[in-house]
This record gives sequence, structure tokens and C-alpha cells, in this order.
Amino acid sequence: MKYKIHLTVAIVATTQLLFALDNPHFYRATNMFLEPRLEHDYLTTFNATLGGGSSTKGRSAHNTIVPLFDIYGTQSFQDLNVNTLFQDPNNQYNQLLAQLNMLPVRTNFATLSIDGHFKIIESNLSCAQNLSKGLFLFFHLPVRRLQIKDITFTDLSPDDDIVPNKNTPVWQQVLQELRPLLANYGINVYPTTSAGVGDLTSWLGWTHNYQETNTLDFIDFTLMAGFLAPTGKQRNENKLFSLPTGYNGHWGFPLCTTASIGFYEWVTIGGYLNTLFFINKSRAMRIKTDCEQSGIIKLACARVSDHRGPLINTGFYCKADHVGHGVSATAAYSFASQQKSHLTPSNPVLFDRNTMNSDPMLAGWNMHTLNFLLEYDFAKEDSTVGNRIGLFYNLQVAGARVFNTNVVGGTYGIDITWSL
Repeated sequence: MKYKIHLTVAIVATTQLLFALDNPHFYRATNMFLEPRLEHDYLTTFNATLGGGSSTKGRSAHNTIVPLFDIYGTQSFQDLNVNTLFQDPNNQYNQLLAQLNMLPVRTNFATLSIDGHFKIIESNLSCAQNLSKGLFLFFHLPVRRLQIKDITFTDLSPDDDIVPNKNTPVWQQVLQELRPLLANYGINVYPTTSAGVGDLTSWLGWTHNYQETNTLDFIDFTLMAGFLAPTGKQRNENKLFSLPTGYNGHWGFPLCTTASIGFYEWVTIGGYLNTLFFINKSRAMRIKTDCEQSGIIKLACARVSDHRGPLINTGFYCKADHVGHGVSATAAYSFASQQKSHLTPSNPVLFDRNTMNSDPMLAGWNMHTLNFLLEYDFAKEDSTVGNRIGLFYNLQVAGARVFNTNVVGGTYGIDITWSL
């Protein structure tokens, strides 16, 4: 069978897929979302992005700027070993933490602020293949390098003459032996780097482009459903600063709808809603064992069923489409929210379910992002290929329990039609 390749300006007048879909994560500004897919039989679209960013700050549950790992609260040590299985009195570190726990409780005593430097380099690769009658297939795979370095621990204990304070001998000994103490419980607190693919998303979609209007240029509408496969690396529970490159081993089922309208032959406005539901996963996790514990350091590790909360991503955009010699500009707002997760212990006798689920790391997160894209379309009438390049900037403007990481990068895309 022979194929002919045709490309027209009408086909590439709309950027088909900006970014997708293993997309919202707490550690960086949310990428721009999908536009409706163009309804053109056998259209093939490839897209690639490359971007990066870094941050030393995060946003707390109340949207205040805090040191990077204080987004879940500061790290308390006084109750760190309460209700764990590490009670052997012959272990010097068990004994040290027991002595610390016996001291009078005082605000911010034996409390650390944990800071660091987060860096991300990310590429998003996607392919969409139209079939007929508006049906299409879509595949997306991200590739990420996530790095945590320049880690610092700052003592927040009171510096006065009231006991206990920052000079209390037991607390000073904990500080001096912090790394070997945590290593005794299998916790590595050194810098980490996670690199590899994220989670693969596969979709079946249906799109419709309606142009029989009197006042508008068009009305576009797309529906998509599919699955997310856990191809990314999972978090290492024994490395305190380890990050997964995907959604930490969960299978997921996304549902998506997007719509847009065009007018004045160059203005497009649209909106998007994507939800991602996760399947429960059994895993070994670090857990809270006492309600007074706070921070990211947890000594106990237990087998649990991880019920990850659904992920919601929505937003809207305004686009000036091909306003001058192939140049298009898009401004968008994105909202992403990870709903609350909860854990079910395999052994409820050893560990209390309510206590472990009081962990702020399970409380979810949300993020507000402004997205900006400037794109140039090389396609010309009767071209055999249509290439696009672009620059984007994702600016985080608010959030809760997230890293304050903005991202800048570039895009490349190509559109091809196949006529049998």
C-alpha cells in the first residue's frame, strides 16, 4: 500500500497537544494542559518538550514561603521514637531518644528546620494518531532528573536560660550524632538524584470540530479516557530525600475533557478538566507512630495498603493564533490538586491507623500556575511536513505543601497527514 503525505496550513493552525499527562506533581509548576484535538482523519502529531527549574523554597499548608522541606511542618525529635519497635535499651540511639523524650515539653525545643536545593530537568514526549470519525490514540511518556542537594538542618530550639533549650546536653548529643543516629534506623539523609522515565499514559479519545456557526469561527470538543502505567522509579523509603519519577508505583485511570471556541479568525479561548484515579498499592512505608510527631523523618516502617487520593487538574487559556507570520502566543491558568490519601496497616495491632493517617504528607497538596507559551509554526501551504518550535514558562503563584519551582523550556512539534 502506498501513502501520500499532505500538510495544509489549516491542519497546523491549532497546536494539538501542548503537554500531558503524568503532569501535576508537587515539586514543580504544573505544565500547560491539552487543547482539543483537531478532527482530521489520519493526522499524526509528535511533540517534545525540554525544560528545567530549581528552588530552595516551598509553600506550607497556608501558602506561606518556607524552607524546602518545611512544607509539611518543622521536624520534631522529642517524640520521634514513641510507639515504635525500636525499644532495645542496649542500643545507644534508642537510649538517647528515650532521654530526649523524658525532658519537659517546650515549644520548638528539639525541632529542626530542613532546607535544601531542588533541581529538575524534564522532557515530555508524546504521540497522537488520528483514526477516523474523530477517534484517535494518544501516548505520553515523561523523562525526568530530580535532584536534592545542599541539605541543611537548622536548630529552632529556644536560646535562653530556661531548660530545656538548645544547649541541653542530650539535645546537643543528638545534633552531633544526627546522621549516624538516623542511619541506625535505616535512614539516609544525604543528597539524592532520581533519573529515568515517568509513568506512561495511553489514551483513546474522540474529538469533534464544529464550524457550522454564524458568529463563531469554530467550537471544538474532545473526550479522552485511558490508563496510566507505573513505569517510573519509586521512592526509596530509606533515603529521606528520595523522589519518585512518576506516581510511585500506582496504576491510574485518567478521564479528560477539553473544549475551545474561536472567533475573529485569530482568538481562541478554551478550558480543560482532567481527573486521575489511582488503584490501591501495597508497599512498605515510613509512618507516624505518635500524633505529636511532625516533619518528614519517621523511624517506623510498616507494610500498608496505600489508598492514593485522586488527582484533579483543570484550567483555561486564551490564545492569539497565528497573529503574525506563524507566531502564536498562549496564556493559561492551571489548578492542580492531589486529594487526601490514607493508609491501611497490614498489622493494625502494631500500628494505629488513625495515627499514621494524621501525617501531613498524606493530606494532599494544591497548586496554582500561570502558563505562557510563544510558538512559531514553519508550516506552509502544500508543505510535506509541518514543524513547530516554542518557548514556555510556568510560573507558580500559590499553593499548599508544594515546592516553589518555576520551569522554563522549549518545545518542538511536527504534524503530518496521511491520505490513503
